[in-house]
Amino acid sequence: MTNENKEAPGSTARIIREYAEAISVALALAFIFKAFTVEAYMIPTGSMASTLMGRHKDVNCEVCGYPFQIGASREVDENGYAGGRDAAVVVGTCPQCNFSMYVGDDNTAKQTYMSYNGDRIFVNRYLFDFRQPKRWHVTVFRYPANPYINYIKRLVGLENETLQIHNGDIFVKKDGETDFKIQRKPLRALSSMLRPVNDNDYVYAPIIKLGYPANWYGDETWKCSDDYKSFETEQSETGSGQISWLKYRNVHPSADEWAELLNNKIPESPDRDKPMLVTDFLAYDSAMTSSSGWKPEMRTAKIEKNGTVRTLQLPLQNAAVMGQNWVGDLVLSCRLSVLDTKGKVTLRLIKGGIAFHCEIDLTTGQAAFSIPDVPEFPVFSVTTPINKAGQYDAAFYNVDEQLRLLVNGKEIDLQGKGNYDTLCLPESKLARDRRPTAADLEPAAFGVSGGAVLRMEHLKVQRDVYYISCKDVVDDMQCDLVNSPFSSGKMYPPSENNYRKLLMTPERWNNFGETRITEFKLGKGQFLMLGDNSLQSKDGRLWTGDGIPFYVERKYLIGEAVFVYWGHGLRIPGTRIALIPNFPTMRYID
Repeated sequence: MTNENKEAPGSTARIIREYAEAISVALALAFIFKAFTVEAYMIPTGSMASTLMGRHKDVNCEVCGYPFQIGASREVDENGYAGGRDAAVVVGTCPQCNFSMYVGDDNTAKQTYMSYNGDRIFVNRYLFDFRQPKRWHVTVFRYPANPYINYIKRLVGLENETLQIHNGDIFVKKDGETDFKIQRKPLRALSSMLRPVNDNDYVYAPIIKLGYPANWYGDETWKCSDDYKSFETEQSETGSGQISWLKYRNVHPSADEWAELLNNKIPESPDRDKPMLVTDFLAYDSAMTSSSGWKPEMRTAKIEKNGTVRTLQLPLQNAAVMGQNWVGDLVLSCRLSVLDTKGKVTLRLIKGGIAFHCEIDLTTGQAAFSIPDVPEFPVFSVTTPINKAGQYDAAFYNVDEQLRLLVNGKEIDLQGKGNYDTLCLPESKLARDRRPTAADLEPAAFGVSGGAVLRMEHLKVQRDVYYISCKDVVDDMQCDLVNSPFSSGKMYPPSENNYRKLLMTPERWNNFGETRITEFKLGKGQFLMLGDNSLQSKDGRLWTGDGIPFYVERKYLIGEAVFVYWGHGLRIPGTRIALIPNFPTMRYID
């Protein structure tokens, strides 16, 4: 006798039931896995900014429109309660145009600039039970002074090695080795750690039309669009040995100059046309607070946007956070539209007066890498896909004593030939302690030769994270220069104009002495943690000043940060309640 309710092998009903069971088991296992391996944390402070956000304000620059964040951790007390310090963040400085913006509740734009709590993240808690901790990974651990408190930093030093911080970079010597070797960041981590220097998509054209110098400029070969955002070359007879350059100069108005420019006046300052060195300035750290009714001194100007004219507030800039360390590790990128496959385009970066070139032949796609002033560096070529008409996203890196090239988001394999750390010897042209020169005031450029016809858009310059070389003493967390002239005791008053003059005069840096080097020796099961926001990170560099070791023992490692599941919500219109999911802030952590 057959059972009519029994499902025959291979029947549709049985197949559906088996799939349903398998999916149910998989989901159950996934929830169990999540319950025991993944834990949620919130980032309280800005020590990892801008990779991970602590309490902060999201703003768009009132002048150029560039979106950036202002750290607001100072608005909370040691227990994390808002208002506990009777302070409110009211000023932040745009990293793109250097405009200091007033974000107090009484701003004339009548905007609500909320302070949002830090990123909420998932952490893989038991990863280290299966593999060793890895350098450059964002890691959660128990604070050695109080294991009940969790910290999050980037793991930079591994066990059984001696680590040095010098000129913003990390060098390591393993046990038994005699020489320190630079530690290069993998591309994913590096991409997360890059900070903006210039994004030409946000150029503020009105002041250029008024007569203020543009950041990007070239000779007659380059034709600029009316909005100053793109540049195009025309058919020319430029010989293959002659290069026409489109150069970037790091020039920004001061607070005083912005006040005049926005009132349609050209500043009379003799320094208004002078570019400055690229520094470790971070907009997140530019916050100024008001408390007990105090507000910063402000000027006013009229600004017109979208046919509406209103009064703009111009607070005096916080000069102390402009950045006091020169950064030479840069990335140059653009959208390159090849209109005719002939000639060559060159991407150039300058560090310490030395030019680094990537020259791409638009006919063959061959990219030649060279350091023209350093014959010891052998010129080499690789094949790229830039060999026909079309659009290409190109990015040229000179970071961690290594040249890199990305085309359309993919790294071109240079087979290690782009590394030049072995040439960075004392007394050589590439010596690590070399000073910036006048050439570093224009540290990036695009060049064309051989009659190349193309268009450049989305021009960007970025810089690497600069690890400040300090140990034990909080007061050292400003400048690596020995006998730094930036300190208020040597530069009085410590005004914005004085800071700017120092950054405009690289030849004065020759008298400052070599930059500091700090060293950390790690034993078995000991790891060094550093924050991406080097200027404002209470990390292993300073712990010994509190009487605790600079390292984290393995037993205190919790896991790796893997995903931001809630940056902050979007506000419900007409309220200060931010509960609408903000999907662009959800991201993997590198």
